[in-house]
Amino acid sequence: MNSTLATYRLGGGRVVGWWIIGLLTLMAIAGVITETGRNRVISVGLCLLVIGISYLLGVRPCVMELPSELLVCNPIRTAHVPWAAVTDIHVKDVVIVDVADRSIRCFGLPRRERRSAAASIDAAINSRLSPSAELDAAVPGVSGSIVERLRAHVETLAHGSTQDGEVRFTVDRDVYAALIVMGVALVSVAILIWA
Repeated sequence: MNSTLATYRLGGGRVVGWWIIGLLTLMAIAGVITETGRNRVISVGLCLLVIGISYLLGVRPCVMELPSELLVCNPIRTAHVPWAAVTDIHVKDVVIVDVADRSIRCFGLPRRERRSAAASIDAAINSRLSPSAELDAAVPGVSGSIVERLRAHVETLAHGSTQDGEVRFTVDRDVYAALIVMGVALVSVAILIWA
């Protein structure tokens, strides 16, 4: 059993995801109690659809540092990346792990720190620095420190890795469950709306 060195999750996105799930669970319960027949199925189905989307996009994404690999849990797929397979780690709109033949986006790592509204307006009005050029400047804050930590793990843990360096992709049970619930809800609502 691998012990986790560190786990990174979305901050605000995770809070919003859980908040939406809680609110829509209450709405689904209210729909079961107050609605009847066709309206009950439609209201509960729509709530379940949005709950599934909120789980996949807000709650599920994470990145786990394990002694043998970097585990990247994105909304649908999970990437098992041995430390020896990592060629580079950098930040664009999200943290990106480069391996030999592909780039893996890490949706569970904190994004770059955002510019203030005043800096955005100043840059747009004065055209001193285009917004895209400023975003490509040095990696600030949380993302920068995580990237440096991951790069250090590549340096230290890749040498002791016993794995062959092949990246594996899996789909976890929670994703299957969310997709099945969302599919059943969507089909049920569509049938009832257009019937």
